[in-house]
Amino acid sequence: MATWKIVRISYQPSPLATPEDYEQGQQIKAMGSGFQNSTFALYEGQRSAFFSTQTPYRQGTWHQNGNRLILKIGEKAQFAFDIIEQNDQMLILLLGEVGPTEGELTLVCQKSKQYIYDDVDLLAPEQNEWRIKPKTKQTDHEIRMRAIAHLDYLIHYFKCVVKNKQTYFETGLVNSPFVFYAHGLGLNKNSPSGERWQSYFYDRQDAQKAFEQLKKSVGKMEKYPKAATFTEEYLLAFQKMRTYFDE
Repeated sequence: MATWKIVRISYQPSPLATPEDYEQGQQIKAMGSGFQNSTFALYEGQRSAFFSTQTPYRQGTWHQNGNRLILKIGEKAQFAFDIIEQNDQMLILLLGEVGPTEGELTLVCQKSKQYIYDDVDLLAPEQNEWRIKPKTKQTDHEIRMRAIAHLDYLIHYFKCVVKNKQTYFETGLVNSPFVFYAHGLGLNKNSPSGERWQSYFYDRQDAQKAFEQLKKSVGKMEKYPKAATFTEEYLLAFQKMRTYFDE
């Protein structure tokens, strides 16, 4: 159980491949490219989390059967891997359930702390409960608490970026209606990230209520903060917004 970043992917075609096998192998190779720079985490209780720069954060499950790792991502995607090698820092996986003439897809994974700082794990399910779409409409208080949880996540995320001295940040992980500018922030519920954020509410009406809460928190800032980097400014800005909810 750890957080693993997929740092290298290789595909080796089979010398015995028929034209049909070759075509299937190319599809496997293309699928493998979707794993590049992805990160997955395995937690107690067979819970898992997955994030890629190409796809949004998703939760799932995992289990191990001998040397086979079964990883479920979201509601539909499931992959079976053979564990080829494992140590404290490295995990090498071979995509299973592939015909012997279709080639081999190998994933080299390295233990990662990119999304971890102090005692906060940004991929952990308990940090991402605000993403789970409720099954019924929520009260104004529940919507407010969901907005707070989202803002707290933004604060944790940028604390992590600043502490790890990253020179970049990933809006795909936060999936926020906030839009990031040079020396500034905006709010747009119709942006791609904003639309994803709206999916975390029962309906658009509830999402609009939460959006208005965030909008009011922006008004808490009399002046946008200045710092050495954009990410430090975003962190200071979100911390100022958070005080609105403490009043």
